[in-house]
Amino acid sequence: MHQFKALLTILILCNFKLVLAQDTNSFFEALTPGEERLISSERQLQAQDNVASVPIYFNFDQKVGLGHQGSTQYTQIEPWLPYRINSDYSYVVHPQITYQSFNNFDGYSSSGFKPVIIESFFTESNESRLRNSFGIGPMVQIGTNMPAMYGSSQNAVGYSMGAIHRSEDWIMGAYAYQSFGLGAMPLNGPSANNVSFEPFITYITKRYGNITLDCESITNIDTGAHSYPINLMGSKLIEVGDLPLLFTIGARYYTVNTNQGGAQGWGGRIGITYAFSH
Repeated sequence: MHQFKALLTILILCNFKLVLAQDTNSFFEALTPGEERLISSERQLQAQDNVASVPIYFNFDQKVGLGHQGSTQYTQIEPWLPYRINSDYSYVVHPQITYQSFNNFDGYSSSGFKPVIIESFFTESNESRLRNSFGIGPMVQIGTNMPAMYGSSQNAVGYSMGAIHRSEDWIMGAYAYQSFGLGAMPLNGPSANNVSFEPFITYITKRYGNITLDCESITNIDTGAHSYPINLMGSKLIEVGDLPLLFTIGARYYTVNTNQGGAQGWGGRIGITYAFSH
């Protein structure tokens, strides 16, 4: 397991190294109006525009634990890193790293990392944005050594896919993955045999902001435990000096969550997205 984690860590670092290997001035290069419009929704297969984005979300959920008396806060870093393969195709890497804190989960309070998920997509690339995009590729999950409420301790491999439709003011689509746990089933906590499905719809305003409605559903194949949180978020493009950033604020509601001690009811989210051309 330790060798597997070390290998995946090296792969993540190599992906970031490839981005950093680009002209360093591009990190602070002003985006064109089209690129500014692009980052108004980071949930895209963005390779055809050569724009990478780094969304960072701060989340709050309540009513965790069997007694529903606790709360949890967690920070998510979810970069979208496109690499052009040739004039026709690109490869997009989407790692998801989450650090979570629990307060009074049935008397237990602690902080730690959830399983790391790395999705990837082979997709078409084109200098002019495509009206429809589709991508598919491998995914991996690196298990956590934290208690069961953080997620599975099992490593996993699987596949991920995404489909996007764009119009002048609307973007809609979905992302999904299926993971298959490696090795023996965990003695304590869930397996890594999961199906995730995340449909979304985004309206882009004329002033480069957006309103997004999405659902981050995930189901464990072995136990049938599932959660269907719905997010409603508003975002606005702001500038810090010459650096464009997308500021996001939103509310979340768990329509259902059958995971043991899982969050219930309302939650919230704020976020910031940094994009750079490379």
